[in-house]
Amino acid sequence: MYLSSRRIISFRVLGPLVLLAVAAYSSHAQSSGSTSPLSNTITTPRPFDPALNTTSPSSFATQSQNPFLGSVPDKTVVPGVLSLSLQDAVQRALRSNLGIVDSRHTDAEARAARIRALAPLLPHLSIDAAQHYETFDENVVGGQFLGIPNRIGPYGYQAAELHLSQSLFNWSARDQAQAASQQRGATLASMGDAREIVVLAAASAYLQVASSAARVHAAEAQLETAKAFDEIMSDRVRREVSPELDAIRARVALETSALRLRLLKARLEKDKLALTRIIGLPLEQQFYICDEQVYSPRPPLTVEAALETAMSHRSDLKAEAARESAAAELVRAKKSERLPTVGATASWGAIGINPGTMNGNYDVGATLRIPILTGGQIKADIVEADATLERRRAEYEDLKARVAFDVRNAFLDVDAADDSVGVSERNVELSHRGLKQAQDRFQVGLATNYEVIQAQEAVAASEENLIASINAHNLAKLELIRALGIAEPSLTEYVKTQKLPDRQIRP
Repeated sequence: MYLSSRRIISFRVLGPLVLLAVAAYSSHAQSSGSTSPLSNTITTPRPFDPALNTTSPSSFATQSQNPFLGSVPDKTVVPGVLSLSLQDAVQRALRSNLGIVDSRHTDAEARAARIRALAPLLPHLSIDAAQHYETFDENVVGGQFLGIPNRIGPYGYQAAELHLSQSLFNWSARDQAQAASQQRGATLASMGDAREIVVLAAASAYLQVASSAARVHAAEAQLETAKAFDEIMSDRVRREVSPELDAIRARVALETSALRLRLLKARLEKDKLALTRIIGLPLEQQFYICDEQVYSPRPPLTVEAALETAMSHRSDLKAEAARESAAAELVRAKKSERLPTVGATASWGAIGINPGTMNGNYDVGATLRIPILTGGQIKADIVEADATLERRRAEYEDLKARVAFDVRNAFLDVDAADDSVGVSERNVELSHRGLKQAQDRFQVGLATNYEVIQAQEAVAASEENLIASINAHNLAKLELIRALGIAEPSLTEYVKTQKLPDRQIRP
């Protein structure tokens, strides 16, 4: 039985009305487009994409797979069966998830670009050492008229010099360096955003495994009930108390329960494989989850306070603001190309035919470059930079609106999922009472076993709905803290778990 910490409201309903309520519930599920008796009463939250609503560059990578759904697996397989908690799964994902790895590489590229942009503003120092062998042709200077040899040499000499160059005034290079620094700040913010997405992906995958494990445990209990009922009906047929049709119905229900259990076990294994891909566990690693999800109400928070929190904490919003600042610096850099540049060079060294006869020499100079006519290149650069800046401003304003949309949308999902939990809990109570009524009616001969089997199916559907609703509620809260930009620090506050009983822990 999957238990919830939410208090269940009791009702006083007559036996026939209980069965009527269960039937009405089943009809509602079918009319909503679901043909399965295990469908959820309210389909919340919406299916999510871990990389949705982010400006992290890695999320736009043209890959066949979302990078946040992959990882760089750890090659070490722990002997035996690994116990995995929710926090363990999240920490492993923060180390090995492919989205995190991509973000680190993107940051390294931005760091290199910043160093490259700073290079023109920093001193350039080098040492040259050379050995020369030369001849000097006197014919080029009229040596034949002076009565000296036509060619002097070959002769050799050595030179060693220290060269220094420094930009004294280059406003365009300075603005380029400022733009690169802002771009590096954007990648750092994107790394923080990537961590938020990884927390969302890892936690939701773990909760999916927990839900599948709860479904398997509930299905095992339902299978035991079906086995017991099948034995009862077989015995009643042997004693000629019930017709053979009743035994056939009970056997069909038993086979259906067994098939449902096999399918749920297969789904559990698939969910575990998906979790290993996100958190970086080797696929060969045997593990079991030791936490189960429970219902916990959302911490008190108004929409206005949530919007304020999101605007100040969303890392993708900070990244987009930094990109806008970088684009503005780039416009200034392009306009500064019209300004003069001033530089200085100096060299000092020694030259001679051998180390003992070296003579010192030096050279000092300054350069002034004034652009006069560049064929429209500077104007073209300014127009291009302005277009980039306007695009960045539009993207920033759009992202702010999207953040507000995410927050309001997440609030609606949490509220809908909270109502779904309440309805599912009441349905569990009603379905169990309906099963008890059907069993009592069958015992006194007022109903057939078909009514009991239907009541058992209603119990299975209501328990499945409760598991799905609690999972949906926790996923909605995950999306909420992601929308707020506080997924990593607030995970344990919003998503409550408890240790699984020993009887439910399985590799």
